[in-house]
Amino acid sequence: MITAHGGALGTGRNSLKYFEEMEKHPEFEAIEVDIRRAGGKLWLGHVIVPFSKEKRIPLEFVFEFCKRTGKRVNCDVKGRGMVHDVVKIAKDLNAVEYIYFTGAVSKHEIPDLGGAIAYLNNSFYPYSLRDANVPAIKEYIASFKAPGIKGLNVNYKFADERVREAVTKAGLGLSVFTVDDLDALQKIVNSGYDNVTTNEPVKAYEFLGKQA
Repeated sequence: MITAHGGALGTGRNSLKYFEEMEKHPEFEAIEVDIRRAGGKLWLGHVIVPFSKEKRIPLEFVFEFCKRTGKRVNCDVKGRGMVHDVVKIAKDLNAVEYIYFTGAVSKHEIPDLGGAIAYLNNSFYPYSLRDANVPAIKEYIASFKAPGIKGLNVNYKFADERVREAVTKAGLGLSVFTVDDLDALQKIVNSGYDNVTTNEPVKAYEFLGKQA
């Protein structure tokens, strides 16, 4: 899967312009949003939720967008304790099938995944991401007995060939971000990762199926 990073194609993160541009590309499989809480609601926001109410985009807007376009969405939660509410909103809108989690998912929130899936950032497991540690990471993840945990979400610069092979051998999926170097992107989209997040999704689709 190729995910268009939030703000891809120069549109600005978590902006209406981003969604307008993504709708022009039916070939894009997935989008990304950053989720924060403000005033008891979930909104889009990378560092903060916009102060201007006119610029705030509620999470409900995103799920309706995904239902209309058929795109999946990476729900990058920017704080702990939001998984339950994200899933509840998705369930209320019959949109659980469209979402997957990355970001600040904590071990206490795993039971809240419901039917959603997650790729866990390295803040989740108590090991550094090295090929030698992957079996221990696999065992730690397996201890949660949660089928919604599909694998790891890591910066592509730390997912070298040895790490990728170890993750694959352990039966874990691997999602990498944010791949904007075009040489690296061409190699990665053809390397069997579960997901690649990039600001260059048009290029990624051009490269798909073409060997570097």
